[in-house]
Amino acid sequence: MPFDGVETPFSYLARFDHIIELIETPGKWVKHTYRTPNGRYCLKEMLNVVGVAEVFEPIIPEVAATTTGRQFCCIESFNDHPETLGSDVAAVLRQTRAEIVAGKIALPRAETAMPARLSERHGDGQSGWPATMWRKLFAWS
Repeated sequence: MPFDGVETPFSYLARFDHIIELIETPGKWVKHTYRTPNGRYCLKEMLNVVGVAEVFEPIIPEVAATTTGRQFCCIESFNDHPETLGSDVAAVLRQTRAEIVAGKIALPRAETAMPARLSERHGDGQSGWPATMWRKLFAWS
């Protein structure tokens, strides 16, 4: 497909919705550990597993601070705080989603896919990674 691997804010949001569903599922959220053998995950690990940790990691602690009235340096400190409950995590995630949809929080732009030059794709003997690889393997200069 022409757009395989290209992320859009909508695909980030769809994955984020999946995390909200997991958090709201009884017995899926855990504190003080990333993952348990019986399939429970902390918020940080859920973001990692779904593949959106880099996108939402800077956003969630800020929303958590405004929602709960407590400051958090990172997702782990919010997740593992003694007063944090699963319902608090779900509320923060729902607030994060609402602010994204309202345009108050902007998700990073998806990187545009640039087609490789013909010489880079097929190696014309002069440039591109295949030629570089062969030169390194056989010490050609």
